[in-house]
Amino acid sequence: MKKILFLILAIFLLSSIFAQSENAGTAAFQFFNVPIGPRGVAMANAYLGLANDELAPFWNPAGLPQIRNTKLGITYLNYLVGFNGGAVSYVIPVSEKSTMAIFSKFCGANDFIRTYENGEEGGKFSAGDVLLGISYGKILSPILNFGFNIKFISETLDDYNSQAIAADIGIFHQTTNPKLKLGIVAKNIGKQLTEFDIEEEKLPMTFAAGFAYNLDDGFITIDVNKPMDNDYWGAIGIEKNVYPNFIFRCGYKTNANDWHTDSDLDFAAGFSAGFGFGWQEYHFDYAINSLGELGFIHQISVRYNL
Repeated sequence: MKKILFLILAIFLLSSIFAQSENAGTAAFQFFNVPIGPRGVAMANAYLGLANDELAPFWNPAGLPQIRNTKLGITYLNYLVGFNGGAVSYVIPVSEKSTMAIFSKFCGANDFIRTYENGEEGGKFSAGDVLLGISYGKILSPILNFGFNIKFISETLDDYNSQAIAADIGIFHQTTNPKLKLGIVAKNIGKQLTEFDIEEEKLPMTFAAGFAYNLDDGFITIDVNKPMDNDYWGAIGIEKNVYPNFIFRCGYKTNANDWHTDSDLDFAAGFSAGFGFGWQEYHFDYAINSLGELGFIHQISVRYNL
């Protein structure tokens, strides 16, 4: 356990060295960072040490080997300022120790009014993102899993578009405590392939680590994130079976100040909640998270055992 804690510390110290605070929030393709999956979102994105369902590729690909039968997950996302989207993940075990997945997420809107510098309006335009990926996870030992994603993204804004390719690399560790698991991920390591204009932009690379503790009737999770273009932030989440086949979830993110606008809704920023229940081979999940005065984001998913 001491070695793992040292590894986490080393990763975050290195991330601090390479991070550039003066460029906070300037990386392109922020759609990489839009969380997908009501279960994880309801737990305030504290999900790296759990990641044991069909949407694991969006969180920690090293969690994939926990899935031992073919599954399909479909998610709908109701985002801000007219954006709507979703995600699909198809998970296939390929051996006793490895699992693969193909996945996609997408989001867009077409109701923006084009406004010129002189204030005149000139019709409407659209914006959107599409991400496609393949994921692989393998059990390396009884206490360690490894996984990676390869992702391609295309982003469009009016007549401009750009593409990029990126990878995620994750590990999943069973600690000496049988109830405690650890996930570590490096996300969005890649390169812009075509520029919006003439200048190449950086991708929003992030290092993150998270713990999941099994409560027997649920989980408590804690994550710490270090985006290369922003400050550290953490999250804590809880999942608990409150009735047979009904699960309640909630959580809080520490970067809530990002959405404070001195309004009466500032207190709600950073909180999230949701629930899940099963019926036959289906499982349904819902999540809502608050951005304060900016509004609420809703997600709902259907997961199916094939």
